[in-house]
Amino acid sequence: MRLLTSPNQALSKCRQRANSVFLFVLLAAGIVLAVILGGDVRRLAQIELKHPELLIAAFVGRGLVVLLGATHSLTMISLARPLNVFVGLFLLAVVWLNRRLPGALLFGLGQTLNLAAIVAFGGRMPVLFLTPPGGIDAVHASARLEMLRKGFDPLHVYLAHPSGLWFLGDIFDISLLHHISVVSLGDLLMVAGVIWLVIRVSREKRSSAVPTPVPESAGL
Repeated sequence: MRLLTSPNQALSKCRQRANSVFLFVLLAAGIVLAVILGGDVRRLAQIELKHPELLIAAFVGRGLVVLLGATHSLTMISLARPLNVFVGLFLLAVVWLNRRLPGALLFGLGQTLNLAAIVAFGGRMPVLFLTPPGGIDAVHASARLEMLRKGFDPLHVYLAHPSGLWFLGDIFDISLLHHISVVSLGDLLMVAGVIWLVIRVSREKRSSAVPTPVPESAGL
């Protein structure tokens, strides 16, 4: 078993936190928009998800992928790649079984695009910088690029130039709240699907528990 060593091993976690910040801000904006439009986000608790065990399995699988990558072992990272594909398939299964939910098909389209890119590049999401990876913190950006080039990231693979389905990979370099996030078109569609779900469900009118009074007959 060959171990990978690098002074930038912690950078993978920094990148994941940056992407999490970006997605969290978008989802928070969706919730705020739902409230502005008169929605009640408490209604989200009423969503009935079919086969939630598949979603739990997807989250557990994603956690295992991250843990295997944290070992910085070539063998463990090789195991993480097919597992990453299965995680995507579990998510697609959840979407299909719950396709009647608002935004589900949009989320599923985004997940399908991401999964297509992951499968095309051997279980990892391709990353292509269309602009120089400088951003807010040039030192961290340079270290991130070096880590990707050396293959230390179990979830992503660096592309020096466009190839294959590169356009489905992480190509949008976005700076937000002093964090640099690289996201894909699929990521944006998935977030849009979740935001649409939040807005639609929060604005659904509750069925009245009070029966509608029946007008009395004029002849009685």
